Amino acid sequence: MYGTRLFDRPKHAEVKRSLLAFVGRPGPLGLEIGFDHGMCVLDRARSFPTFNQLGVELRQARVEAAAANAPDNCLLLRMDGRTLVTALLPDASIDWLYILFPTPPTSPKRALLTPAFAGSVHRVLRPGGCLWFATDRPELAALIDELFPWPTAAAPPPLGGQLSRRERVCRRDEITVSRRCLARPVPTVT
Repeated sequence: MYGTRLFDRPKHAEVKRSLLAFVGRPGPLGLEIGFDHGMCVLDRARSFPTFNQLGVELRQARVEAAAANAPDNCLLLRMDGRTLVTALLPDASIDWLYILFPTPPTSPKRALLTPAFAGSVHRVLRPGGCLWFATDRPELAALIDELFPWPTAAAPPPLGGQLSRRERVCRRDEITVSRRCLARPVPTVT
């Protein structure tokens, strides 16, 4: 699923080892799926040096450009976010998940926001962990509400001061942005 067998091959096994070593570092961990130019993930890494930041993006040139400026507490990889949460991340390993202005899919096969993805997010996000979502597409905001019927988080995750490129365009063009700050439910102990 989503190229998960690729990381069993020797050439890509090192990426998997690096990823798991980074995820195992002490300190809270944020994950940004589809970081685009990396402005937000890099800003969070610099603004909160005791927190670890992981970012994945499909476009190699963007990953290389952003990774050249990444501090030690930030790992940026060329990878499909679906592969990462479905097959590579350990259970309850992420404290904050950032999905900022995802590209609407051109086909169901390319869709990020699916029930399978939501199930994987539930698995990798720690109980009480926060999903931070932003979009200018009402249909994607409605889909997030459907896939993640979670309560609003008590506090937003660490955000830093940098706006994404799309957020700046929306502000300039006065386009409405929908945001969600949702907390993965904490299991009740009986």
